[in-house]
Amino acid sequence: MKQIVKKTELENGITILTDYMPHAYSVAVGVWIPRGSRHESKEEYGLSHFYEHLVFKGTENRTALEIARAIEDKGGNLEAYTTRQETGFYAQIERSHLPLAIDVIADMLMHPRMDKKEMEKERRVIIEEIHSYDDIPEEIVGDIFNAIHFKGCGIAHSITGNIKQVKSLTHRQMLKYREQVTDEIPLLVCASGKVDHQELVELCAEKFRQKKYKGNLPTDAYRAHNSVKVVQKQDIAQSNLFWGLSFDQGMMDERTRCALSLFNVAMGAGMASRLFQKIREDKGLAYSVYSTADIYRDCTDWGVSLATEPHQLKTALDLSLGETRNFLKRGFNKGEFERTKANILGGMYLGADSPEKRVVRMAEQMLHLGEFRTMEHSERVINSMTEDEVVSITNKLFDAAKFSAAVIEPAGRKKTVLPLNFFEH
Repeated sequence: MKQIVKKTELENGITILTDYMPHAYSVAVGVWIPRGSRHESKEEYGLSHFYEHLVFKGTENRTALEIARAIEDKGGNLEAYTTRQETGFYAQIERSHLPLAIDVIADMLMHPRMDKKEMEKERRVIIEEIHSYDDIPEEIVGDIFNAIHFKGCGIAHSITGNIKQVKSLTHRQMLKYREQVTDEIPLLVCASGKVDHQELVELCAEKFRQKKYKGNLPTDAYRAHNSVKVVQKQDIAQSNLFWGLSFDQGMMDERTRCALSLFNVAMGAGMASRLFQKIREDKGLAYSVYSTADIYRDCTDWGVSLATEPHQLKTALDLSLGETRNFLKRGFNKGEFERTKANILGGMYLGADSPEKRVVRMAEQMLHLGEFRTMEHSERVINSMTEDEVVSITNKLFDAAKFSAAVIEPAGRKKTVLPLNFFEH
């Protein structure tokens, strides 16, 4: 089925995209702010995430409970998240309640109260959220990797900020952030499902009528380093490793992004992947092992995450490095390329039944790539790729990349030593 996508840009900085699904009963609709944790100054670390929380605490028109009930009482759900690149708010609701969903989200962004007492209560909630992450070594090692690899770049600091940083955020800073959203930066509105494009345009023109746009768009400045760091922590049993690389977005045209996706799925995105089969199934060294890729506006990173017994860490690392080098040298195994393409296309079209997955895909493409590609277009590109092209592109990326590795391991043992040039091929 052909994807029906329409786009309208309003003069006040609102861009509206719709993805029409004629057989859907629901619609997923949201507003995305092209500002995330990487755009914060040192004095603002954690501010975007704090803002995401605080707009749920009440507006000039609704209490926090009324915000929650407005959508939930109709059987829908209201979600929000903050990344390093953006902050998003979206709802999934029965199609006839689209005006309500837009009204609620616009109210949260255009009329948040930012009450001082509510800010103090939510500060405690966020601190508890940070404590919960501190109990997850997999989360910590990812943050350590970002901190050392992207040092000097906004990607380096965590999305939530640490406890000290969250405690230092002020009400004045929050009001300034609110002003940036209402008066300075553009907003992206996306909807998927049984949605009429013109109806949504008219709703946005009405509900965001006070929105202003001064042409301010947060800037990105990619910087990366070759680095290695090992941290010891009490009360953990396993060693957690994240090693990876990054490269400038100037290298990432459409075919290169596709090649990286094929490489990532083959290497570590599922139980049939090389890393899972080698490290977990063949050697029994890890319960959790996978690879992941993140695309930002100005760069892309790829990495491997695993957790294992401390005495097995170097073996697991060597196996993951060996599988990666083997791919770069020899390419896909017999039948692996076609299976990998089928995996990506199947996953994409399984997600096509979900308005929520489609709307997030649309928003993230616009925010990270500056353009939207339909599923039909993506399928044509994937099917046009050859094995040799994927291997050649992947080698070029690795040749130009910076490499880093981070480890968090149990305290009280001899500290693991990893060479800075741990990856050579």
